Amino acid sequence: MTKRRNVLIIVLLIIGVIALCVVEFGVKARLRQQQAYQVAQLNPLTNDFANIVKFKNPYMGNNANDANLNANLPLANVPHTFVIHPQTRELDIRYTETIQDIGFTNVQSSLVYNATANFALIDNLDSMRFVFPGASYHVTRALVQSWYGVAPATLANQTAWKQNVQSKLANPQYVKNAFKAFFGGGS
Repeated sequence: MTKRRNVLIIVLLIIGVIALCVVEFGVKARLRQQQAYQVAQLNPLTNDFANIVKFKNPYMGNNANDANLNANLPLANVPHTFVIHPQTRELDIRYTETIQDIGFTNVQSSLVYNATANFALIDNLDSMRFVFPGASYHVTRALVQSWYGVAPATLANQTAWKQNVQSKLANPQYVKNAFKAFFGGGS
């Protein structure tokens, strides 16, 4: 009886160790990887274009698509609402946090990235307004097209995106120049 009990304890101990390893090195590792991926999506330099290109749509009036696209772009973690103006084909994104709270450098690179993504992936979107408490930034498709020298839709593939949009945002001077070309001084 004691021998059988000892074997049972050893078997249960082995099962417990195996279960602990599965949880620690399998489940928790996957969760940490998912969390790191979500954090990476908030940075224009590490945002996964393959994750946003699926929201390519010919019409800006597809509210769910517009919301999902912007929920997968930098600044998605900042509480915001959308206002769609179908007559003017403008999308307003209204953030509840101030630029000072988010950080101006982060806002600059994120708005350049987000505006480019919206114009590249929503074919009939003509303009966007990013509104923060105390500041508002307006950009048009024509300004974005002028900056890149090509129609924004031509940037909507992995290679063009990395080469012409994402990699250039690592240069702070490029970000400042693009921000000024897109938004001027803000309002």
